[in-house]
Amino acid sequence: MIPSFRDHRTRQLFLSYAKDWVLIIALILAFFSLDILEPFHRQFSLTDKSLMYPYAEHEKVPTGLLVVVCFIVPLVVISCIALLIQKSPFDLHNGVMGLLLSLALTIMVTEVVKLSVGRPRPDFLDRCKPIPGSVDPPLGLSNSTICMPTDKYILSDGFKSFPSGHSSMSFGGLAYLSFYLAGKLHVFDRRGHTYKGFIFALPMVGAALIAISRTEDYRHHWQDVTFGGIIGVVFAYFSYHQYYPSLRHQESHKPFSPRIARLSDSDRVSTAEQALTADFDLPSNSPSRDGSLATDLESVRIDHSGNARRGDQSTAGHQLPSATDLNE
Repeated sequence: MIPSFRDHRTRQLFLSYAKDWVLIIALILAFFSLDILEPFHRQFSLTDKSLMYPYAEHEKVPTGLLVVVCFIVPLVVISCIALLIQKSPFDLHNGVMGLLLSLALTIMVTEVVKLSVGRPRPDFLDRCKPIPGSVDPPLGLSNSTICMPTDKYILSDGFKSFPSGHSSMSFGGLAYLSFYLAGKLHVFDRRGHTYKGFIFALPMVGAALIAISRTEDYRHHWQDVTFGGIIGVVFAYFSYHQYYPSLRHQESHKPFSPRIARLSDSDRVSTAEQALTADFDLPSNSPSRDGSLATDLESVRIDHSGNARRGDQSTAGHQLPSATDLNE
């Protein structure tokens, strides 16, 4: 028989993290809602050479590959470490929740800033395709009304240069993975193991390469990828420390304890008594149900350590479960 408190504690544990999951889902839904909005159309100059780069039809790191690198790869690594090495489903839960929180906060903030700033991309004029003969007004700048785009989405996306979403997302996922690995390896334990530093830096290098590729595709200015990277690292650091201690902590490899309180000694004893009662529960057609059951229960005592005994003798012939065993 499985004690009922197990199901109760499982529900308590789930509910204690329900708000976190709701927030993460809400942030992701908010991102998709904002992504369809029109960004601010900032004015520009037709003679600005930083906007004259060609529009690349094929990106070095398309969105699908970005999702694999910044989410699927960290998810697989965290799952393998938590289940195969740590052997802790709770570590898996906290690790994945922190990863999702990091990415959700990153994409949400990045999208809000993109829509608000409306900075033209380096390939904007190629997207805009200005009316032939267009020039900037005297003592002024041009606006998007002079554009003759073949695709309105491409033109609208041309005003989403700052900050770089690829850069922020790559650091939001891979920097989080770096922090997770650093905690498991005790990188900052002041013992100077060089190989740990390489493992810690490897995901960061991957994120940096993705950010650099955005300048090679002429999708972003260097300021865009720099600020995007900062956003990703900040939220990765914040999200990691919501569920794990400082990287300098002697138990940095362990997640924070569950948010529900542990069972007290009195709860353990009560649970053991319930289990013992169930253990002596006989079928209704048993001839010994009326008499011997009451006698047996009266002779059962549970000492302060949670061990079940019959009278002064240990129940060697009929081993009864202890409260500690039940809790496990």
